[in-house]
Amino acid sequence: MNMIGKTRKRSKPQPGQINLEALIEGGGEITIGPVPPFECVATATDEHNCVAMLVRQPSESLDDLLQRLDAAIEAAYEYDHFIDEVNGPQ
Repeated sequence: MNMIGKTRKRSKPQPGQINLEALIEGGGEITIGPVPPFECVATATDEHNCVAMLVRQPSESLDDLLQRLDAAIEAAYEYDHFIDEVNGPQ
């Protein structure tokens, strides 16, 4: 379905996803997909920083990964704690 020129009905963010919503509405973005050697990685970026990079765990559902990403976004903005599970400790 082509969404160009169409508006979406706004809904309230799901509980536990308020930070994801705020990031996207503020011009940031999230991506989910493979980042070799990892099968699935979720990243959150804003216009200045990579806010979080999380590796999906073998038994973790996609919803659980999004919940962790939401919490990682909050940790970055509220506590200046950036989580990077892809590159490991710096």
